[in-house]
Amino acid sequence: MKSYRTLAWRELCVQKVTSILILIAVVLSTVITTVIGQSLGILNAMKEQQAAALAGKKYGSFVQLSEEQLAEVKSDSRFSYVGAAIDLGTIQLNSQLKLSLVEYLNHSYEMYPAFTELLEGRLPEHPMEIALSEDVLRFLGFQGKSGDRISLTASKSWRHGILPAVDYTEEFTLTGITKSNYVAYTYGMLPGIVGEGTASRLFPSEQIYYVADFCTADKKTMQSTVEDVAENLQIPELDVTYNIVYLSAVGIPYENPEGGGEDGMDVSFLRIAGIMVGGLVLLASGLVIYNVLKISVSKRMKEYGVLRAIGGGKDQLWVIVFLQILLLCAAGIPVGMLAGYFSAESIFSMATSFVSPELFMVNDTAGLKELIRENSAGKPLFLAASAFLTVFFAFAAAVPAVRYAGKVAPTVAMSGGNTKIRRRNRRTKRIKNFAAYYARLNLRRSPGRTAITILSLVMSISVFIALQSFTSLLNAASLMEEMRLGDYSIINETAGFTEKDLDELSQNDAVESVAAIQFSLYDTEELVAGMSPGFELKPGETLQVVGFNEMYMDAYTEGKLSEEEFQRLMAGEGCVIKNPFPVVYEGEELEHSEFAAGDTVSIKGWELLVMAAFDGTDGYAGIGNQGFTNGVQVIVSDRIYSELTGKSEYQEMLPVLKETADRNLFDRAVEELCREIPGTTYLSYEDTDRQLAESYEQIRLLAWGLILFVGLIGLLNIVNTVYTNIHTRVTEIGMQRAIGMSHGALYQTFLWEGAYYGIIAAVIGGVTGYICTIFVEAARTDTIQLVSIPVVSLAEAAVMSVLACLIATCIPLRRIANMSIVDSIETVE
Repeated sequence: MKSYRTLAWRELCVQKVTSILILIAVVLSTVITTVIGQSLGILNAMKEQQAAALAGKKYGSFVQLSEEQLAEVKSDSRFSYVGAAIDLGTIQLNSQLKLSLVEYLNHSYEMYPAFTELLEGRLPEHPMEIALSEDVLRFLGFQGKSGDRISLTASKSWRHGILPAVDYTEEFTLTGITKSNYVAYTYGMLPGIVGEGTASRLFPSEQIYYVADFCTADKKTMQSTVEDVAENLQIPELDVTYNIVYLSAVGIPYENPEGGGEDGMDVSFLRIAGIMVGGLVLLASGLVIYNVLKISVSKRMKEYGVLRAIGGGKDQLWVIVFLQILLLCAAGIPVGMLAGYFSAESIFSMATSFVSPELFMVNDTAGLKELIRENSAGKPLFLAASAFLTVFFAFAAAVPAVRYAGKVAPTVAMSGGNTKIRRRNRRTKRIKNFAAYYARLNLRRSPGRTAITILSLVMSISVFIALQSFTSLLNAASLMEEMRLGDYSIINETAGFTEKDLDELSQNDAVESVAAIQFSLYDTEELVAGMSPGFELKPGETLQVVGFNEMYMDAYTEGKLSEEEFQRLMAGEGCVIKNPFPVVYEGEELEHSEFAAGDTVSIKGWELLVMAAFDGTDGYAGIGNQGFTNGVQVIVSDRIYSELTGKSEYQEMLPVLKETADRNLFDRAVEELCREIPGTTYLSYEDTDRQLAESYEQIRLLAWGLILFVGLIGLLNIVNTVYTNIHTRVTEIGMQRAIGMSHGALYQTFLWEGAYYGIIAAVIGGVTGYICTIFVEAARTDTIQLVSIPVVSLAEAAVMSVLACLIATCIPLRRIANMSIVDSIETVE
């Protein structure tokens, strides 16, 4: 032997089972850390790409510059990019959305790829040409195509009131139709691209001001450069804007004068979840390596004693064990990294399936998958980090075993007399089942080994129960079915639907029932005064009168009213109140309106008894997803709504279809209704339900994958423990066989050990899993409280735990079947 270091390789070859168990643990931990590392890399790349798609790769903009100021900015060598545009005004599309007309100079619109993806035609190149998105054309009621003329009425205002605002109506040539980008709805401003030279046709030269998008050559000095330019050119502070989304995504430091900002993609919870999962798996694999090495070192204590006796030091023991770990990591990490690399894209797609695609600034699930695919190239930094973590945890798990070997004196190690036996006085009692009794004794032989094995199983069971509770919260399909009233939502916020329209829809052969809502918002003093409310609104509150038909009201007040109260409500003798949110300012809650059941309110001379009242987030009534407006909502029957408001139209109808309904036929009927009543839109929940159900199935598969992953690592401990028990008790087993113990009784002893592992772990894991369930429910309700015991999950975990332990125990038992009684007695351990 040329060097003591070759002992590391020789021991690996001799201890094949030990080596294989550690190798499997290394591969599994590397797979999960690689998947998480790749996923984090994909997440970062997606965040940067989508930040650029949303607001461009610009660092910021100077708003409302004169031509001279623009020239100064362009000539400044500290800027690596300057793109100019001219704001031509806005067009109000509805109460929440505006169309912004912008003339981009020298193709500077290329900075905004998300808004320039063409469906047909081309982008504008000449004056009075325009490109609009599909959704904008629908809002405008335009039915033409590329090349047609479109008349637009816009309003142009200048910042700081330097010029009076003007309104103008002009005809444009529609040169192209771009793809709708619904992420822009968040900002309430949809883009319209106008050809160069349009501004000079619409406004005198002295009224033309520019917007300059910029990037600085030095990222670190971006802030100081911008401030210096703004000071030199006397650009007001409010006329300097920062692309917060992109700056946050790429990590460029900045100071937002408006007091911070959002990075546009709150994906921190995905990172936290990935890190927690990785830590859990690394801990589980670390326990396996620790347990296996502790047993391995114990078995080879005499050899280490001899090595110490002939001059070997403690540091040489460390080298031998660490070399073994290094060799196993060298073999297992590449395999795990390859497996993790090729599965990362699929797993990350499943992990992101339960969140809205808009979180990643794409319109739908297909767009999200395409985005993930585009950013799934290898991430060397994250791959290196995953390999380092695996090696680190493997070495950390090996330290206790080496320290244990180093503490034992060479003479004691060579004699094998390090075991202390303690005898206790025991009461004599009858043994009903010797195999079970003997198994219990065996569990107490090595309490540390037993505890680690059970702990690894407890982790698996806790993960199983917690994930069962967590995934049920993510079942958006069932949640949406509980929340919504109909299978379709048909909305018209302008003209609305008449009672005749509602009756015709109700009489459709495919429709079982229809819920309908009427809505009126009074947000000025004049409007509120016209309703003559018998109460005074508090500051910041609006008056909202809402009408429900019988089906809507029945679902809305379910469990709140008796049958008699409901009939009185529908007869117009009362109302339901949704109280406004209290406003908190500087830690103090401001005065707000508050009503309770039994109060009386007056609206336009009608005295209405408050049948029920809702507070907080409960019971808010609105049209579609128009958002929330704080105020007092007076909810009445549609029979008196017209008397209170002078309006009788319904803004939204929610039909529930019969089980035998032909959806294709009904879709055509709804489309015909949309054509007859301009401004009508509809949404079918069928595709949404199917997508949500598919997403939930993916989540369940991902959860089960994690459960099996952690469970498999735990089972490695059982296999190793039982194998070691057999190996260290060869002589004992031979003596038992010699005095008459059958194969069956011997098998029962080890199977009882496995069963005890499973039972004890199921009890402890059930308790810890229930605690995890409490915290999962607390995340949903924002209150820590006792919840119902997940009996089904606990039973499943207990059964699977015991079965898995029995199966894992059977694997090493094959050695007993081939064991000779004489050879086992003569074997020197």
